[in-house]
Amino acid sequence: MKNTTTAVRTISEVGIFAALGFVFDELQGIIFKGVFPNGGSIGFAMIAVLIIAYRRGLIPALVTGLIMGLLDIASNAYIVNVFQLFLDYIFPYAFVALAALTKPLYDRAKSIDKKIAVLILGTVIGGLMKFLSHYLAGIFFWANQADFAWGLNEMQPWLYSFIYNIAFIGPSIILTAALLIIIQLFAPKILATRSTFIDSEKETNTTGPMIVSFLTVSTGLFFFIFFLVRYIKSFYFEDYGGSFEYDFDPDSMILFVMGAFLVVLGVISLIKTFKNDFSFVTYTGALSAITTSTFVFGLYRLMKVIRKGKDPTLYWIWFAIGGVVMLTSIALLILAIIKRKKNNESII
Repeated sequence: MKNTTTAVRTISEVGIFAALGFVFDELQGIIFKGVFPNGGSIGFAMIAVLIIAYRRGLIPALVTGLIMGLLDIASNAYIVNVFQLFLDYIFPYAFVALAALTKPLYDRAKSIDKKIAVLILGTVIGGLMKFLSHYLAGIFFWANQADFAWGLNEMQPWLYSFIYNIAFIGPSIILTAALLIIIQLFAPKILATRSTFIDSEKETNTTGPMIVSFLTVSTGLFFFIFFLVRYIKSFYFEDYGGSFEYDFDPDSMILFVMGAFLVVLGVISLIKTFKNDFSFVTYTGALSAITTSTFVFGLYRLMKVIRKGKDPTLYWIWFAIGGVVMLTSIALLILAIIKRKKNNESII
């Protein structure tokens, strides 16, 4: 029971924090687009990976960073070749996850001061690793001095890449560290794994959980297969000899990934039902995380389409349906928690 509950919660947290981190990254990119014409922005999107790093450890944090990178590619990417693709988009947030190497120090720290020191250390490590990835991309793939920003066209590429990338990653490290300190001081449970979050709910009647689990798997399979096919069909690639351009449908990518999460949730719920360990709080909590992350991405796409002056009808539909599904799942979660409290059962 404990292992399956932990798996469901970890999957949920990775999904929602990856989505939130991506949205933070896109919003700060819009704000600083005029300041950093060659890409990059000042903000705290790294915090999504760092929170998972201290809550769940290295692997979940790596997955969170990779998902953020893939979403970045799906939304807006300029690619020269495969190596630049990895250095500029796939590796940076995944490298932030290396802050999880300091998690044992954080867990063993007894005082708030020591915990804060570890959080600062982890943020600096993750931020500098992200900087290193962008710095190497700048040296190897963006060394054309004619394209240098801020009138620095006479500068050597190795120095320009350092100055340009540290200009936004440096302040981002400071801002993210400050936000983590605030979280540690006022909401430390966000950074700590709550092993007793949910106890087992023994279901004497397995018909309801069985139906819910099958519906979840079926819905997830539909979304996964249908939108994966649409995603594959939308893929466009053209090689221009040394550089290439590509395009695909980011909406289909998000929806088939959501389908995959639903399938995993449904399968785990089925297993727990057979073991008579189905927890409605666990299920609705995971479902709320999945639907919320999908809704947040849809909201971001709606804002982007409106800003570009395109027809937003499809995204208004997404916004409406996604909002209803998200609010319904959250309402079910709240009702399940209230029920457990009335029965004097542990929630946290």
